[in-house]
Amino acid sequence: MAELHQAGVKFNVGTSRSLFDIKFSSGVLEIPKLRVSDSTELTFRNLLAFKQCHCENMNYLTNYVFLMKRLDSSSKDVELLVENRIVQNGIGENSGVSTLLNNLDSGIIVSNYYYATLCDELNIYCRTRRHKWMANLRQNYFNTPWSTVSVIAASVLLILTLIQTVCSVRSIN
Repeated sequence: MAELHQAGVKFNVGTSRSLFDIKFSSGVLEIPKLRVSDSTELTFRNLLAFKQCHCENMNYLTNYVFLMKRLDSSSKDVELLVENRIVQNGIGENSGVSTLLNNLDSGIIVSNYYYATLCDELNIYCRTRRHKWMANLRQNYFNTPWSTVSVIAASVLLILTLIQTVCSVRSIN
């Protein structure tokens, strides 16, 4: 998740009521809200066990858990999701949510990965240098109004200095 953020991907809460309706378009990843509480792990494990035993076709829950594990590899990733109101943390620390999501996929088998095209699109977006450069500018140089004003003021001063130098050289000739 942090790598996606550094590449300029924006995170929004999805409007769909379905947990599995995750979309990526124009640099924006929409993920429906996930409410994590003390009973979340038990509920997910029971549903995963049932789906693994009785559903031979597309298993959306297994795919969802696998994707969330890939997205949330650390507590910083969960912190980013909490900040963007995608994850509603009801268990306390972000590291607990990260551990929960990382441990859910133990023993599951993923076939016919439903989010394969989504992952491919995210990888292509993140490999583009322009997106990384723009994200770096926004996150490091234009992250506050004062830094934006100072960069603009410095640019104006540089342009005025250049104009003054050109005028001085012309007046000498």
